[in-house]
Amino acid sequence: MTAVVTNRISIEPLDGPLGAVVRGDLTSDPSGEDIWNLVDAFTRYHVLVVKEQPMPDPRLLEIAAWFGPQYVAPDNIPVLGTDDQGAVTVLSNRDDIGVGSRVALPFHTDFQFMPVPLKGALLHAVEVPPVSAGGNTSWSNMHLALEELDPALRARIEGVRGIGINPYAGDGKGHGFTGDNQKYTAETVPDFPHPLIRRHPDTGRESLYFSLFVHKLEGFEDRPEEEADIIGQLREHADQDHLYYHHEWTQGDTIIWDNRCTNHKRAEFDQAFLREVHRVQIAGTRPF
Repeated sequence: MTAVVTNRISIEPLDGPLGAVVRGDLTSDPSGEDIWNLVDAFTRYHVLVVKEQPMPDPRLLEIAAWFGPQYVAPDNIPVLGTDDQGAVTVLSNRDDIGVGSRVALPFHTDFQFMPVPLKGALLHAVEVPPVSAGGNTSWSNMHLALEELDPALRARIEGVRGIGINPYAGDGKGHGFTGDNQKYTAETVPDFPHPLIRRHPDTGRESLYFSLFVHKLEGFEDRPEEEADIIGQLREHADQDHLYYHHEWTQGDTIIWDNRCTNHKRAEFDQAFLREVHRVQIAGTRPF
């Protein structure tokens, strides 16, 4: 694939399973043509990498709005964030800055446990550890994961819906991922099953819609051993290194990703360094 060069920006695909680098100034509005090309590249390459352009929160919100409206979670179901945060979620490994974010995060797709998950999200590095201190974030191509799935396993999951666990509700399985200021509820929230093979609403392409959030399969209540076997095989398959783009953060980097056909994970990092990233969430549609 060749680079797209327009009025003020260029978009160059990465040499890997997904992703493209965006070059050019996004701190002020590019042309309508440039914005259209960014939105098109988002659909084509699933991950857009904007390097070293520090931006205030209002600008991040303006950029995210090119791709869709802001995500608003239901009042009775907690998601990542706190009650007093607005449209921008601040994540940090310091207790006095945003939501606690210290440990390594396994592969997941955001809000798979919600009735309507995200279309995508934007993550901006305000301050990050040096590359040598760790903290890389990696995104995987789940279109490719489905294409490479063993046909026999694919046949077993055709038409099956997975159920994701909400780490911020119930028995608190996710308390270790965030700090004490994260919003939790002790109440059990409903299950929201989604297809393990979903279609992308913009392209019609199928992808594997599976991450570590999925802990049950709908209709397998009387077949726990088969359920465990399928989930185990999918976990091993979905987390293969060749499916990933690995991003080494520098201050001012912004990543915009399509949550409908990717998983992502974050490596551990040296807690002697401050890590502060700002996140904006883009509303999506119910998976089908």
